[in-house]
Amino acid sequence: MAKKKSNKKSNKKKSNSNNRNNNAARRNTGKQNSNHNTGKQSSNIQAVGKQNTVKPSTKKKNEAELNKVKKISDTKEQELKVKKDKADRQSQLKSVMNSMEKLGEKNASNKKNRTENNRTENNSKETEDIKNTASGSDTLMDFSRIDDEYKGELRRKLTPKERFFRTCEKFGDLFLLNVFFTLTCLPVVTIGASFTALYTVTLKMVRNEDVPIKDGYFKAFKRNFKQSTLLWLIVAAAFAFIGWQLNVVFNSTSAKMNMLVMVVGLELLVMTFLVPLLFPFAARYENTTGKIIKNSLLASLLHLGTWATVFFLWMIPVVIYYLKPHVFFYTWYLWLVFLSSFVAYTCSYRLRSLFDKLEEDPVSKINDDNTGDNINESDSATTV
Repeated sequence: MAKKKSNKKSNKKKSNSNNRNNNAARRNTGKQNSNHNTGKQSSNIQAVGKQNTVKPSTKKKNEAELNKVKKISDTKEQELKVKKDKADRQSQLKSVMNSMEKLGEKNASNKKNRTENNRTENNSKETEDIKNTASGSDTLMDFSRIDDEYKGELRRKLTPKERFFRTCEKFGDLFLLNVFFTLTCLPVVTIGASFTALYTVTLKMVRNEDVPIKDGYFKAFKRNFKQSTLLWLIVAAAFAFIGWQLNVVFNSTSAKMNMLVMVVGLELLVMTFLVPLLFPFAARYENTTGKIIKNSLLASLLHLGTWATVFFLWMIPVVIYYLKPHVFFYTWYLWLVFLSSFVAYTCSYRLRSLFDKLEEDPVSKINDDNTGDNINESDSATTV
């Protein structure tokens, strides 16, 4: 019994010690678990802190990137502003240029209107109708407008050097002009058109105009061909008829021929005054054939000095050759290369003064007895 009691006591002791050991173990495991949980929590807290806290280097990088973006946006805004300013300036410049062009056009139109008004006023003053003392209704002379070749002509003064070189040039021009004149006179029918073209060029040369000899001559020859040829045929037919009458007079012994002699003399006198200024008037003015004949005849009668100059410059060589034929034998070729254009050029100096008088003051220059012209050249008066 005693053994059983001791065994029971020892078992109780063992169980108590085991219980104590188990409790201690449980306590140790609880501590460990608590420590483990607190460690986990602290590690989680540290991880979250690490996530929330940013490194200073990355902060600086982000700020630099933001600054770059801001700078780029600022530069783009500035570029847009500059472009807008340029566009505004260009639009302003365009508007200013358009306004200037409009003003220039207005000024040009005003100048044209003024010049046209001045021309019309001057021409209206020059175109006065004056009654003829003989009939009281018909005008003495009737000019049409000046030929288009002479529009805008202006005689200017030359320096001594220009005069020297212009003289040298004119000799060459006269030589070339004479060659063209000789060639165009070979068909004989074209002599009238050749004289008109010759005077057209020489009348411009005496005004110191730059005339293209070849183009100017053949242009005038072509333009005046019909009218000048008709004038030449009229003159040739008139001289042929006068020659036939003279032949009749010289071959007849009838007393009735005295009257025919007087008629032939009158016809020769009329042709003498008609022919010298006929082709210069055809070269200078655009008019009908009948008016050109009338105007050249009246101008010869009213301006005897000009008529005499032209007549004797052409007739003196003819008289010399008639009296001394051997002179013609030595000098005939000069008419083919130089003398024809030289004589026409010399006549043009005197004809220029005549045309200036007729165009500047056609009323008082033709006659001092209140007889004058009716000039119809409304828009082509020459400024000299």
